[in-house]
Amino acid sequence: HQSITVYKVKSKGTKRGELQTVGHFHTRGETPRHFQFDNSGQYLIVANQDTDSIAVFNFNLSNGELKYSGNEYRVPSPNFVCCCPSYQDDEEYVHAPDVGHPLLSSNISTCSDSGSDTDESTVPVREGTKSEMTLKQELAQARQE
Repeated sequence: HQSITVYKVKSKGTKRGELQTVGHFHTRGETPRHFQFDNSGQYLIVANQDTDSIAVFNFNLSNGELKYSGNEYRVPSPNFVCCCPSYQDDEEYVHAPDVGHPLLSSNISTCSDSGSDTDESTVPVREGTKSEMTLKQELAQARQE
């Protein structure tokens, strides 16, 4: 099965730096070509190239568990995922979690078991989105920079 393996990096003691497997999680598609955490570190987005799909998973920062969110998008042969910065209503940048966080070390692997993810979780919908005009202006500004 195509899967994501999540590792915890031991940060203390004599075994500091060693990896401990948290689990193997099926990617809900074939050939997971790329994956990316969103800026909050709470969601993992996986590009499954041979099934023409992008799957979204909830990521538990405290224990490293992944749960399929139920959200999947049809995209022809996706091979790269990029998460753009998001902004709060007061226009403050939402920073990504510390890259050195011990549970943010992940690896794509092929695994024989089906993983422990479930269909029980959902991704919250963000309300108060920006107008199309504001987004176009920000895009034009970003292109100039």
